[in-house]
Amino acid sequence: MPCPSWLPAGLLLLAAVLAPGRSPAQPRSDSLRAEALRDFHGPDRTGKDGPLAKAGLDLLLLYHEYRAFRQEGGDSFAPSVPGARVTNGHVSIDAIARTSARKLRADLSALGLTDAATAGRVVSGRLPIDRVPALARVASLRGVVLPRAKTQDRGPSRPRPGAGNAVPNAAPAPAPPPDGSHSAAPLFFGAALGALFLTEG
Repeated sequence: MPCPSWLPAGLLLLAAVLAPGRSPAQPRSDSLRAEALRDFHGPDRTGKDGPLAKAGLDLLLLYHEYRAFRQEGGDSFAPSVPGARVTNGHVSIDAIARTSARKLRADLSALGLTDAATAGRVVSGRLPIDRVPALARVASLRGVVLPRAKTQDRGPSRPRPGAGNAVPNAAPAPAPPPDGSHSAAPLFFGAALGALFLTEG
């Protein structure tokens, strides 16, 4: 009995579904986040004892997204981390020193940190994104946060000086007519009602 023409294609599809690794139905973003969570939490997915935990979850997610972007040959990198400041393969970071900011600055400069600045125990600058795993292993580092990009608030809810306790976004009260009289709608309604009674009488 001849083999149906659809059988080889069906077997290939079944093999792809059963093959280990990322499921075809699993979004790419989910797999990248799973990798970042494993780096941050470790294999048990709890605590902050993963091999790259000092880099922070946001920076690890950004790193994995950037690595995927490079592998896929994308045109413009757009991270999913809100407010991350990324330009030309670098990300702005605020790194907290374990003891000495001077030591941490020297260590991060060796990794390629540019525009370095120090304030207290915080070392700020722009780090190559592909150096994030090396950053997490720096002994002089205590932790990292991403400085968020500032956005201008153009909404109408910001109170004006002298506005007191006015409710934001409240609808303005209707302006009175120019002659100072009240609206003519109630007068018109009263006149119509009076005419109705006179007609029936």
